[in-house]
Amino acid sequence: MALWKERGRWRYEFQYLGQRRTGAGFKTRAAAMAAREQHKARLKTGGQETLTPTATGFLTASNEYLDHGQRRLAAKTFKYKRYVFQSFLAYAGDLPLPDITPALIESYLRTRHSNVNYNRHRKDLCALFAWAWRREYMPQNPCIYIDKLPEPRYSRQIPTPEEMAAILLAAGSGRPFLLTLYHTMARVDEILRLRWEDVNFEGRAVTLWTRKRQDGSWASDLIPMNQVLYDTLWGLYQSKAHAEWVFVNPRTGTRFMHRPKLMRGVCRRAGVRHFGFHAIRHYVASYLADTKKFSVARLSKLLRHQSKQTTERYLQLIDPSLREVMEALAEGGSAKAHAKAHAENKNGLGPKP
Repeated sequence: MALWKERGRWRYEFQYLGQRRTGAGFKTRAAAMAAREQHKARLKTGGQETLTPTATGFLTASNEYLDHGQRRLAAKTFKYKRYVFQSFLAYAGDLPLPDITPALIESYLRTRHSNVNYNRHRKDLCALFAWAWRREYMPQNPCIYIDKLPEPRYSRQIPTPEEMAAILLAAGSGRPFLLTLYHTMARVDEILRLRWEDVNFEGRAVTLWTRKRQDGSWASDLIPMNQVLYDTLWGLYQSKAHAEWVFVNPRTGTRFMHRPKLMRGVCRRAGVRHFGFHAIRHYVASYLADTKKFSVARLSKLLRHQSKQTTERYLQLIDPSLREVMEALAEGGSAKAHAKAHAENKNGLGPKP
């Protein structure tokens, strides 16, 4: 049996029926010793084992979860979940799932470098434990007792019309790619995956494929082509470099998997702030809402959101009824007095300080 301190927290270890048992995340040595004895007591009652030595461990469960989700999750999501599970495994060890406590999880989460990172790891661990609970690998999901931490709110950086025009002018050989993003309001991965079979010139429509669905399955959406998009894609088709993919990486001879340097270089040449690909989607949606006055319902269909509430948050729209209230306030009797006082103060007729 062993007790030791690691990263400011106490851990324990002992052998039972030839298997290693561990616990971690305790503030004091005494707390670790008490938890060790409780752990042993749960395993034995009058010499009889209560926790089977074949209880599923964290490593087995996390691998099974990843195997189950590999076909459902986007590659980036799958990779990050795997990283989270590996980090937790390195911290806590391969514990049996019933021995993973809220205190242990909180102890691990406190090692994360920011509240945002804390919440992301909490979310992925919670998803794993909820999956394990549904399969009766553990009596409950320990994450339900752990609250999220407050996160800083960042305003979205959206190009101005002048910046957007400068970006498109400076795009060079990347202009067809950016124009396709612009005129489909698509996510960048949807355009990277665009195939020629998804482009219907006769029907003037483009089929976009997404996994932004609750079950992670592929779903298709048909987007009409305007004249600019038609001309852009037809020009690419006339000199297409690949029989399958629309946008081809000349170095690999197949589609681009990602294009991390394109927008950085374009923004630098345009002399504007750095924007990501998603800023184009935000810009077009905001332009259609603010300038062209398209309804949230129509924009929601073009953005392919599952609910109008998502589109409203996306556009950061002000409730029209609130504008009516503020206009009514401006028309009130006290508003005239405020306007008169403001005019007198502007003309130097107001009271001297």
